[in-house]
Amino acid sequence: MRLLLAVIALCLAAPAIAQQPPQLKLGATEPYRHKPTGLMVPTTLDGLQRTSAVAYVPDLDEALGFDNPANSETLTVYLFRNVTGSVPLWFDRIDWVASHRDIFGGLVSLHAPAAFTPTGQGNASGLIGSYSVGKGPYRSTAIAFLPLGADWYVSVRYSSKTLDGATLETHVRAVVAAIGWPQTITPQPAAIPVENCTTPLALSGEAKPLRRDKAVGSALLFGALLSSASTDEKQKIAKDEPAAPPITWCRDIAASIGMGSSGVYRPLGTSDRYLIAYQDAGRGLMVEPDTLSALLDKKAKPSWSLTEYEVGAAGSYIPRDRLPPPDQALTIVRAEHYASKATTWGEKRDIQIDGGMLK
Repeated sequence: MRLLLAVIALCLAAPAIAQQPPQLKLGATEPYRHKPTGLMVPTTLDGLQRTSAVAYVPDLDEALGFDNPANSETLTVYLFRNVTGSVPLWFDRIDWVASHRDIFGGLVSLHAPAAFTPTGQGNASGLIGSYSVGKGPYRSTAIAFLPLGADWYVSVRYSSKTLDGATLETHVRAVVAAIGWPQTITPQPAAIPVENCTTPLALSGEAKPLRRDKAVGSALLFGALLSSASTDEKQKIAKDEPAAPPITWCRDIAASIGMGSSGVYRPLGTSDRYLIAYQDAGRGLMVEPDTLSALLDKKAKPSWSLTEYEVGAAGSYIPRDRLPPPDQALTIVRAEHYASKATTWGEKRDIQIDGGMLK
């Protein structure tokens, strides 16, 4: 253990400097190709020409915009890494964010979110919805959200000044079919829209930080190591373990009050954990029982971990003595420095540990 701690301490990395998202350098006739998956998007979709290509996080969160000369239709294709949640959860967030955009003035859903089978896949793992618009220049908007294997999400969002919602939905389906999908896509679970949670969170007051003892420090360290492990390494670690069933999430309406553009979701049937899903692009804060500390110290009292997931990194905070209310959890990550943070993508995996946690 001491040797491992010494090695990690020598490998601590400096925080990355924030940069503006770069434009992807694509020629006017050059299709977009996603390096990690081989996904190909042509320069024209449904008669609309590509007008922008942005890498919010290169390879991990990229977006393509399409338009026509009359500016009557606009289309965006997003691709981002799956680090939290599920297709139903993130479709729900996209639906919420779109419904609260000022430019739409409120949306009226034409039907409940419908499952569909994406091109090249065998299960109805995607969700699609169409809407009429309350005000503004657009008449309708439609959304399709689907998995690309286990590690990626693809979102197609289409708005029209001329087409009604039902017609626009057929165009969205045509766009999904026109994208160049990889030949082999790992099957994903059928998508079932999220429903409201039927029981409240088991809250018992404000949570307090635990003292920085050996078990807490070791749990944060091993958690960072596991987060930074490559997919192949994680598969080797888990090769003798049965595959965990996919999580079915429910929407916690009461806990989401005051969360702004974020929403609170829980694994169905639980009351001791939750995910605060940030906006609609895959990031989030997971709060759950700290199982690593319990494994490392059988006498340890129950504690709760807080892990913030970005598309390329995961940061953990000092565990708490009880489940913190969601608003307190947000305050913690805004006010405190993370205790450990690990990059989760790329050939070089950096781990940063708060020096106080290694004492």
